[in-house]
Amino acid sequence: MKLAEEFQKIAGDIKIINKVEEKEMYSHDIGDVPTIMTKTFFQIQPDFVVQPKCTDEIKKVLEFANARKVHVIPRGAASWGFGGVIPTNAGIVIDLSPFRKILYLNKAQKTITVEAGARWSDIDIIAKKEGLCLMTYPSSKFSTVAGWIATGGYGINSFRYGHLINQIVSMTVILPSGESKKITPNDPEFEYFVSTEGEFGIIVEINLKLRDVPQASYPHLFYFGSDNDAFLFIDNFIKSGQADQLKPNVIRFLDENHINDINEIMHSKVFKKSAGVLIEFANSEEDNKFISILEQNKKVEEAPRYVASYLWNERLFGMKTKRLGPTILASECIIPIVSAAGYIAKAKKLGAHFGVEIFIDSYIIDAKMALIMTNFLCDSRKFKYYIDLPLTMILTQTAISMGAEPYGLGIWNAGFINNLYNKEKKQKLLAYKAQVDPNNIMNPGKFFGIKSKFFNIPAIIFRPAIFSFSIKILILLSPVIGKIATLLMGKEKKIDSLDFELTTHACAKCGNCIAVCPAYLVTGNEEVTAKGKIALAIKLIEGRPVTKEEAESVFMCMHCKGCEEICQTNLELMILWDSLEKRVEAKFGRPEEKIAEFLKKVDDSTDYWEMVDRNN
Repeated sequence: MKLAEEFQKIAGDIKIINKVEEKEMYSHDIGDVPTIMTKTFFQIQPDFVVQPKCTDEIKKVLEFANARKVHVIPRGAASWGFGGVIPTNAGIVIDLSPFRKILYLNKAQKTITVEAGARWSDIDIIAKKEGLCLMTYPSSKFSTVAGWIATGGYGINSFRYGHLINQIVSMTVILPSGESKKITPNDPEFEYFVSTEGEFGIIVEINLKLRDVPQASYPHLFYFGSDNDAFLFIDNFIKSGQADQLKPNVIRFLDENHINDINEIMHSKVFKKSAGVLIEFANSEEDNKFISILEQNKKVEEAPRYVASYLWNERLFGMKTKRLGPTILASECIIPIVSAAGYIAKAKKLGAHFGVEIFIDSYIIDAKMALIMTNFLCDSRKFKYYIDLPLTMILTQTAISMGAEPYGLGIWNAGFINNLYNKEKKQKLLAYKAQVDPNNIMNPGKFFGIKSKFFNIPAIIFRPAIFSFSIKILILLSPVIGKIATLLMGKEKKIDSLDFELTTHACAKCGNCIAVCPAYLVTGNEEVTAKGKIALAIKLIEGRPVTKEEAESVFMCMHCKGCEEICQTNLELMILWDSLEKRVEAKFGRPEEKIAEFLKKVDDSTDYWEMVDRNN
């Protein structure tokens, strides 16, 4: 008897996803990892997926998993790219994406209680109706709250408000045993559930601090002749005490290549092709003090205010550059500010060896450290992509050699675990893992150590000592390997325009569309979302088998343009849907009865009308 059939007998009302085509949506995140790699290492398709509606249903899944020693993988919007939600040996994916209720807003205490799958955007919409808003939030504002707690915690406004941990009043977690606990930042166990990628349990409910909505936003963009000059400005601004006195929400660095890419996307020259620093304040008093200080420093070149405002307003669309790719690869690290410019210089030199253009986005997170995202464009459809992939790890290793640490592990950074945790901390984590998860069911086969197919032989490369040695050898050989590959296969070139096929590859797979899709809200099926429809389009392009039922999901769409309006890469999705529907209709016909049933189901859905009311 199959595992899903066995669970079905005790599932009750728990929603189970067991169709192969639907389970495919749960075998990847936003990373463009070649199928040949994932299939060589892992069994990435889950046995089945569940979408729980309450904590009791989650506990029932865990009880079943413990009894049969089956892996459990918690999943949110899957908007992270390092494999934290990818199954390594099948198992049960607990999809918390629909588990997204806003439970209670306490205006007097400026707090809000939400379920794990609540989106940061949902919170902001509801809170602003009461004159409140988020303190910090990720650049992917349509990601889930629990997802960002489990994988990150630094982002927009972190310079002023610090790590997400400062925003959490309490969390309710369910341990692998099924025991439910409410914990606060003062509890010793709290640290095991922040940035540990679902290794120790499942976050199900969060109580967050909010702040008053600021009177306005006052962004400034400054241009500098070099990356080094920009970071010297940042360092001096902080060390002088001015940053501490003025308390900007954000200090962000973008290099010349990144700023030029924004110009290319806009088909304009709004931005000067130069390194830039964006500083944003939340009130006029702080901004006026800052302007007074600037008047004493005539050497700093400032962009017009409307230019700074445009860049600030685009802060939630960090993946937009992907449309020039159509693939984007990245390394994310936390690095000392004093080392940042030197690292960027090395990163660009390494990129040149491989025939790719490195572009940088960095958020200053405190007086000493910066979150730095080192990105480059490439094309996952080409063989050279296999040469480009190791460059992400080479960049991370280079940053580590300059005092950095990786920003998360997942699968693909698991070899860097010793650079994130010292021996004592790692032993402490492992001891807690053994205590709360003796059957090792919770998201295993990554983070602490990769477990792969074929008697675990492929996973040897990810053992920290072997991994580090291998990457260091690649760094030494990169001038030769990269230049030979570039000579034989050419440099990566940017895309001028997107046709049907390129549009599907330019999709960031970020999950923004899922958060605003009324069809998904009603059906809970990712196939009906933009993310799902693009996955289907790719299958059609590649000539892979598509079932009639799978194809019909294309028509379960409100054509509301919600997905297009919040698309990270600014894709013209309505045109794509028209073309996709015509292709599917020509092959399978148009399912008029199912479309009518779907529309009635939407109209009858209280969740749908609550969404409409919430967004108005």
